[in-house]
Parts: sequence; C-alpha cells; structure tokens
Amino acid sequence: MESEVPRRPPLELVKQGSLWVVEDYRKGSRTGESHATHDSQLSAMRYAKSKMEADRHPCIVRWDSPRSVGALYWNPLFETLEVRRDELVGGWSVVPEAGTCAMTVAPSREDAADRAKKLQRLYDFRHLRVYDGRGEEYEERDHRFLRHDITRSGVRFDPDAVAEVPEPEEADPETGASEPADEPAGPSDVGMVGPASPGQLGASVPDVTQVEFTDTDGAVHRYSTPWHGGTDAQIITVSRKYATDEGVPEAFAEAFERWQAGDDAPNVATVHESGTDPTSWVAYRVGAHSLADIGTELPARSRLELLGDIADAAAAVGGPSTPLCGLVPENVHLMEAEGDRRATVANWGIEWAVRDAVGLSHDGPFLAPEQREGRLTATTDVYQLGALAYWLCCEQRPPETPTPQPGEIPRPIQSVSSRVKPHIAQALAADPDERFDSVEAFYRALADAA
Repeated sequence: MESEVPRRPPLELVKQGSLWVVEDYRKGSRTGESHATHDSQLSAMRYAKSKMEADRHPCIVRWDSPRSVGALYWNPLFETLEVRRDELVGGWSVVPEAGTCAMTVAPSREDAADRAKKLQRLYDFRHLRVYDGRGEEYEERDHRFLRHDITRSGVRFDPDAVAEVPEPEEADPETGASEPADEPAGPSDVGMVGPASPGQLGASVPDVTQVEFTDTDGAVHRYSTPWHGGTDAQIITVSRKYATDEGVPEAFAEAFERWQAGDDAPNVATVHESGTDPTSWVAYRVGAHSLADIGTELPARSRLELLGDIADAAAAVGGPSTPLCGLVPENVHLMEAEGDRRATVANWGIEWAVRDAVGLSHDGPFLAPEQREGRLTATTDVYQLGALAYWLCCEQRPPETPTPQPGEIPRPIQSVSSRVKPHIAQALAADPDERFDSVEAFYRALADAA
C-alpha cells in the first residue's frame, strides 16, 4: 500500500554570523547543503514555511542559540496520526488525520498502536491518537519535541548529535507497510542517543526473555519484563547519551546502594539484579499497578494505609537526618496477595541524581523546592510524602507554590477529615526546617487527624 506521507526531515532555522540559514534538521553538524540563506529571521521564516508546505516537511525548528530552541512550527499535514477500527478491512488502520490512505493495517488495536508509535517517530507526526473501537475516545501521545518541551527556557539540546533516520525494512507482504527498525533513532531524538534495545538488555540482564519499552525519554529509561516465579519486573537504566558523563555512574550507584541496603524491608521494592552493561541498570519487582495508575480510584482508607507504607519505606531506606527523595506516584508499586494490598517504593532518587549529575532541570508537582534547585535536605522526603497526601486526600495536583495555608488546601474527599489540612500544609512548607522532623512524625499526625 502506498503512503501519501513523504519521509522528509524537519527543517531548522539557525543564525550563522549575520545570516539566517534554512536547512534539514537531520544534518546535525550543519555542514551539509543549505536550502537558503536570508538577511533577516522574518524572511527566512517565510521561506521555511513556504518550503515546509510545498515539499511537505513535518515541522520547523527555530534555534535561538546553538543549544536553545526558540519555537516549533508544525505542518498541518503532520498534525495528527490516528489509529482507528476499520470495518472495511476487518482490522485497525493507521491513517494521517489530513490524509486518506492508511500507512499500515494491523489485526489488533495493540499491534496498530505499536506500529503507529514507530511511524510517529519516523515521520515526525505531532500527535498520535489511538481511538477505541467506537471511535469516540482516544489515548494521545505527543511528539518527543513536545514531551521534552524543548522550547522551555533552560532546556539545552545538542544538534551535532542528531542521527540519520534508518531506512525502513522491506514491506510487510500482508499489509504492504514498511516497518521501521526496533531501535528508534532520527531527527526526533533531538540529539539524544537511542535507548538500549530489548536485545541489548536481554543479553545483559539474567532471566529476561521479553522486554517492552515503558518510558525511554529523559536521563533514565524504564522497561517492563516478566520475571521468573511468575512475577513482573521493571528495569531502569541510564540513558546511553549520559552513561559516560562525569559523575553519572557514581550518582546512580550511590542512590542504588542506599536502596539495595534497605530492600529487605516489606515496603521497599525488592532488587532482583543490577549491572553496568550496556549502561548502569537495576531490575526490581513490581506489582500489576503503580500509584500513578490507580491512586485516586482506591478507597479513602486504602489511600491512607498506603501513605503509611510509603512512610515506613522511607524510614527503612533513609533513616534519621538522611537526605532522601523519589517518593512520586510512578515509583510506588502496589502489591496484592490474598486480598491484602501494600505499597513498595522503588527508584529512590536514582533519576533525580542522574539528572542532577548531567545538569538537567528538575520539575514536577511532587518535588520539594530544594530539589528543583539541585539539592536535598533531611526533610525532602517529608515534603514529597506531603505532596502525595495532598493528591490522594484532595484529588488535586499538589500546589506549585509551597507553604500553602490550611485554608488554601481543598476540602478532602469524603471519609477523610478536614483536620488533616494543617498537617499537610506543614509538610509542604517551603522552608525545610518548618516541616515535620520525619516522615514517621508526619504520617502519625495525618493518621490521627484523618
């Protein structure tokens, strides 16, 4: 089946001396042939937009400096790639929203979504929407430029590291579609080295026979895999882009060793294996869900009990006056057995430590103010547990501005007393010295008030 979508790279607009140059983004080193040069940014942008539309390039990347992106401009033809049920072919089609011809067809929604993710990367679609069988609701995945928020102030990228897009493999004899390589690369990597492939991990991690990508953006990558004994495991690795940066192996090792020393505690995720090939990695036990998946679907009493589990885990790993972080929903895994549910906590600041070692910014609603500044204190974990309590008890995103007054905290969910509000407010104090002395003290006050 022929695709209406040309495989062309994004365009980039960059200033060189007194001139503005329009060229293919994937050239990276900027030593290749340029499309045009202009005396002003305005005229260069007019030319770039005209070329983008005429030759159907997916987007334009406008650089403000050699390491800072100022703006992105998308071609409407590459706005959205859709996965929809197609009764005519009896399967699921992957079709550009602005096109008419399917790029590939798969027998199941899951297979179509997997192919569509590769096609989104290869052709640089801005959004990927995977619809349900009725064609009414959808899950959306943004282009990596957007997920990395590369136009945000302070975000730096290396255009010289951009790799060429690999050639597609031969067309599938059943669908006629070309499948891109399993190892993602290309202009949408924004100067990043691709994640370790399942084959590479399988060769390094014992007992691994099946690996799936979970999150391969940023400084730390995540994979999921079945583990022996019928359990599930997650693997976290350092991105190969940063694996050899100064201080990264030490940052990973320090956080990991603290975790491993306490992983015999009931609420600390059990470490299965660890290693350094192809980069520093650790495999650990997880449950069917994380707190990020179903935290606000649980009964109120269960939420409070899980906060207690997290406090116990922090006490086991950190101990008195030990700076500790990593208490965020995606690191809290829910284990269930014979009707009993408990939380186990993983990661323990590995991602924060690696990002800090390579100079990446820290953000997110569950981070303490000092974490955003690149440091930890003895009560950073108290703030993070307070942010989790705010989210679970009030079902709202934790406040960006710390030290809320009790009256500024929303009314808690039914079955949770409003008496918890002053304790949550104290845990979220901007000044680390004004918080509870420990996670145990905070949780005891919270449980007594709830």
